[in-house]
Amino acid sequence: MKLVRYVVPALAAGLLWVVSLGAQDSTGVVTGKVTDGTTQQPLPNVEVAVVGTPHRQLTKSDGAFLLSGVPGGVHRLRASRIGYGSQVQDVTVTVGQATSVPLTLIPAAAILEEVVVTGYGSQRREAITGSVSTVDASAANRGVQTNVDQLLQGRAAGVDINQNNGEPGAGRQVLIRGGSSIGVGGATNEPLYVVDGVPINNVATEPQAMGIFGDPMLARNPMNELNPSDIATITVLKDAAASAIYGSRASNGVILIETKRGQTSGGPTFEYDGYVAAASPAKRLDVLSGAEYAAFVRAQVAAGNLDTAHLSKLGPANTNWEDAITRTSVTHNHNLAFSGGSEDTRYRASMNYAKEEGVTLATGLERIQGRLSATHSDLNNRLRIGVNVASSRVNNTYLTYENQGGFQGGVFQSVAVMNPTQPITVTDSLGTHYYDPPGSVHNPVAMANQLTDIGHTTRTLANASADLDVVPGLTARVNVGLDHSSGDRQEYYPNANPVGVSLGNGLAQQQNLENITTSTSWAGTNTASSRATTCRPRASGSSPTRSASTTSVAPPRERPPPTPPRVSSRPSSGVPTSGSRTASS
Repeated sequence: MKLVRYVVPALAAGLLWVVSLGAQDSTGVVTGKVTDGTTQQPLPNVEVAVVGTPHRQLTKSDGAFLLSGVPGGVHRLRASRIGYGSQVQDVTVTVGQATSVPLTLIPAAAILEEVVVTGYGSQRREAITGSVSTVDASAANRGVQTNVDQLLQGRAAGVDINQNNGEPGAGRQVLIRGGSSIGVGGATNEPLYVVDGVPINNVATEPQAMGIFGDPMLARNPMNELNPSDIATITVLKDAAASAIYGSRASNGVILIETKRGQTSGGPTFEYDGYVAAASPAKRLDVLSGAEYAAFVRAQVAAGNLDTAHLSKLGPANTNWEDAITRTSVTHNHNLAFSGGSEDTRYRASMNYAKEEGVTLATGLERIQGRLSATHSDLNNRLRIGVNVASSRVNNTYLTYENQGGFQGGVFQSVAVMNPTQPITVTDSLGTHYYDPPGSVHNPVAMANQLTDIGHTTRTLANASADLDVVPGLTARVNVGLDHSSGDRQEYYPNANPVGVSLGNGLAQQQNLENITTSTSWAGTNTASSRATTCRPRASGSSPTRSASTTSVAPPRERPPPTPPRVSSRPSSGVPTSGSRTASS
């Protein structure tokens, strides 16, 4: 009983104390809606803040906001958003009540100075002393574009791009201000490619073809794995200043590629763009028809310039071998992107499917790619984190002996010299099969359809970066990147074709190739820079004098080169194999 006598009064006193505190609450609620002064539509992602207090909030998709716990009295309410002029309005907060405040923002267009990415940061266009060219990818991405080199071609001064052939995704030689190497010891004149701050390994992603009886097929462009629709800007560094950033790798110039990022205006958005295109040869060889060829042979035999045995080689057909080896190709490309986020966190995800047929039989390119990018800022935008991941699968089909076929004859060589009076296929006691004359000249249509050469490449590009504003004017940055590619090459020469017969009993083989490149740059090396601006007092009637100092830290030491490729011989499952190669670097 004594315990109850003391506990009950204590509980009653505590309850009265809590009630009195609740009665003394001196805060209120501020609500409202922000609209566009021009369209009268609600504005999302507008920051509404009570000046001088920590109370702030972003408006929702309907433009509404609610600030609770605001002390009673007169306050200044500020609404701001990028692209609009800020509005400041006085509001009187009544204790224990909700005060409604409608806000209207007027669009404010501002002329911004053009900023150019230079590898170690960004500079104003007029402040750059080196030779830099910038290409807007959205303006350059017109028509059928397969890779970044096509976006650059003819759009940057001093950049010479030559294409190997007319196949889809064909390789290119890129020269920036001419060649600087004679090609001794494996040196090339290819520039350094940097995607979102990560230098990538621009080497072949598929093994080279075997090239029996002649030169192997020309390699495709390693940059085919990058979707042009994901590229925002391309910057070309042409002079020796690039070597101070990336070292000797930049001796042939640098091509900086910045991909698209997420936006916050208007909430989440879906984007789709696609096209369907057709292509056919623009020019054709002026060759004799079957009747013209037969008349010429007969005339030469009658004149004694040719042996009469040539008359037995004339057939009843009228075949244009160039028309037979070419076609009207169809290309289609589809891009789907989803982006959104808030002022602090932004994201963008995209998917791409592209299939391009070549105008020549057995040539084509198919690409499937996915990309995800996200950025986040914290500590009042002093800390900025970014992640980019892109993975692609490219399937290439090659025309065997497109270049030259040695004694067997290349496809296009056979197109020019093949007898136009002979048919593409013949029917005899063995059935219907491709016509093929004895000797070294073979049916080009048979070579295109019977000989198989297929390449596959899977490539992943990823990087993560973090920027921290240590003090005003000093930013530290760390960037980690990965470039991993693995490819295979499958070749098949059947006995149904004379080339396969000449190899003994046909041939089938598969080769594998793997490349792995990692790069890391740390703060305090090549990514820390400081800029300070001071103003000196001036006398009356004189103009102000401003001095600026800029310091940059030297680039980091490059990591040791990767270990030499390991070559091993092993059979590939499921395919008769004569040789297999696996290399990693």
